[in-house]
Amino acid sequence: MSERAVTSLERLRETVALRVQATSLRTVARQVGMSPTGLEKFLAGETPYSRSRQRLQEWWVREASRPRTDLSAQGVEMAIGALVRDLPPEHRVEAIGRVVAELRRLYAAEGAPEPEWLAQLAEAWPAGAQVVRE
Repeated sequence: MSERAVTSLERLRETVALRVQATSLRTVARQVGMSPTGLEKFLAGETPYSRSRQRLQEWWVREASRPRTDLSAQGVEMAIGALVRDLPPEHRVEAIGRVVAELRRLYAAEGAPEPEWLAQLAEAWPAGAQVVRE
């Protein structure tokens, strides 16, 4: 890896924090190659030593290059269904379509490519098929 930073410390911190929430501090520390204490200090806002920063950058690059197979259209659909389950039954279908449409708007607004699972959901939920630009 070159001496040039791959991403900012703040972005690294956000990514590490999300991964720690999804797994554990020890798991992420092991993946990065840092001690759990060092990673905890980094998450608390301390600037890591140069070797630790290099390890964090390398981990970030590895994570970015991993295929994103952890989400499927079916899994996301189930999650959205769980989120709207307390709505009256006659409004749930429309609500799911609106959530799908909003996700598509968010991806478009950020200029991010639409993930395959979202494209599949847009086909399955017609209200989510049209991206409405404001």
